[in-house]
Amino acid sequence: MLIDTHAHLNFEAYDSDLVDVVKRCIDFPMVVINVGSQFETSKKAVELTKHKNFYSSLGLHPIHVFDEDFILEDYQALINDNTSTSLSAHSRVVAIGEAGLDYFHIKEKSIPVDEVIKKQKDIFICHIDLARQNNLPLILHGRNSQELNTCYGDIFGILKTEDYCSGVVHCFGGNIDEARIALNLELYIGFTGIITFPKAEDLREVVKFVPLDRILIETDSPYLAPQAVRGQRNEPIYVEEVAKEVARIKGLEIEEVIDATWKNAKNLFKI
Repeated sequence: MLIDTHAHLNFEAYDSDLVDVVKRCIDFPMVVINVGSQFETSKKAVELTKHKNFYSSLGLHPIHVFDEDFILEDYQALINDNTSTSLSAHSRVVAIGEAGLDYFHIKEKSIPVDEVIKKQKDIFICHIDLARQNNLPLILHGRNSQELNTCYGDIFGILKTEDYCSGVVHCFGGNIDEARIALNLELYIGFTGIITFPKAEDLREVVKFVPLDRILIETDSPYLAPQAVRGQRNEPIYVEEVAKEVARIKGLEIEEVIDATWKNAKNLFKI
């Protein structure tokens, strides 16, 4: 089964034609995990799980930690309200995040950099606490800036300190050394349409390095449309392009990549 482990159909970009986009996913068919970036988009991600093979993740993106409070009790209530009591069914909430550190946008607010980093780290630890309480994996966001290129090291350090290393490094943009650390922490690594871009040769080397049994594929829709549809709004169905590129890089059949990444997602998200 094809799966997009990180999409945002809960964002405004799909307000005008969400029904059509969802139908394309269902008809494909495929599985989609919609990921929250604030409380309202987390609620919308849960609402989307009314559709077949749709799941959700809840969290406050690090770029939004000064826009609203992370109220753990509210997120816990979302989880509690959407957990099945049937042993044969699964919770509609399968992860916490996206959570982590974002140094790329750090200067966009008129707040001292040290204060922004501290707040991001504090809220990241709150996400870890919520994930631990509910035995859920983390969907981890990390992005460097030209001035600050330590986000992955800082994320991994916090995970080790908090002794909670269940999750996926979403939209991985680091190097092989950083990927090696993630693998040593038994994290999964998520790749997006970026690996199809002509100038992404370094990232394709990371794909080659990471074992297939630790790879997840994702779109990060509506962003990062693969090269074949570059310039268009991204959709979960285009995750097939990511699978094709992983297969090309590793010299595999696409069916093998789809089967392996589906198995990996099932193992991590318990779906």
